[in-house]
Amino acid sequence: MSPALSEPMDVSRLGLETPISGIGRSLNQLWEGDEAKTRASLINLAIYPEDSAVLADDHAMLEKVAAEHACRAMLILALPKVQPPRARSWIQALCRPYQGKQAVCSEQITFILEGGDAAQVQNLVFAHLDSDLPLVVWWQADLTKNFEERFYSRIDTLIIDSSRWSDPARQFDALLKVKAENTDLDIRDLAWTRSHFMRTALASCFQDASARQNLSKLRTMRITHIRGQRTTALLLAVWINKRLGASLKLDLVEKDSGPALQSLVLEGEGLRGEVRRDCDSRFIHVCSTCGEHSHKELLPADVDSDAELVNEQLSRYRGSTLYSSMLPFVRSLV
Repeated sequence: MSPALSEPMDVSRLGLETPISGIGRSLNQLWEGDEAKTRASLINLAIYPEDSAVLADDHAMLEKVAAEHACRAMLILALPKVQPPRARSWIQALCRPYQGKQAVCSEQITFILEGGDAAQVQNLVFAHLDSDLPLVVWWQADLTKNFEERFYSRIDTLIIDSSRWSDPARQFDALLKVKAENTDLDIRDLAWTRSHFMRTALASCFQDASARQNLSKLRTMRITHIRGQRTTALLLAVWINKRLGASLKLDLVEKDSGPALQSLVLEGEGLRGEVRRDCDSRFIHVCSTCGEHSHKELLPADVDSDAELVNEQLSRYRGSTLYSSMLPFVRSLV
């Protein structure tokens, strides 16, 4: 029998503890008689971890996300191996000032499910959705047995972070199966989002007409990344090869510190392009040479934190993405 869960954080920060059966009534009471607060919601956002160590960080991140996007937020910590089963819930309002006086607020419901199985997770999410608003789920755990068809078939947008997966090959296989069964499912990978600044800077790197005309001469690609972000580097490499219609020789260099992606170098006969971000820098150095012509530029770096990455995805909600088309190629590399 697994030991009982020790408190992962000061649960008083989660708001008002309330019986699961009384969540709806307690949420209504949050707004009664308080004309200074206005409830707002455009989406349902559920975050699902299976690690109690991340609960405090996830709670803090939700506050940052709700400050940018009005939502019904659900934080569901499931601990399937912890026995005996026990379920607890908390509610709170996440408010931000609006026009100096009135506060616009999102609602947050937090669940801790010791012994929580797939049916319990599904029932909690489905029972507490805000009307007919879209459901966005950030599934932080591996795609475990709790991630099953009855649940993911109801999701509008699935956010993952493939760089966190303990077994990427198995997880990509599971994701490809899910996508095949649900072709309309919008999948967003934070590992892919982390490469946005590199992809944008690369376009600037080869903006010269002569460089673009010689792209077919590129032969090698070297990507430097921090330990734990190999998948991010592979996604970038797949995108580059797809855009070039080529298969450049790939060299991955792993570092122990620095940003997720630190440098990208493409080389070929008479042609070289480099995109580099130094440690702690908020800027990107771009440098390219083609024959006697050279180009240098300094560009702003992209977002870094999980909260910024999720906000970026929600800002582009239902926008187009190439991610799904790259899944089979990334799977072949992991």
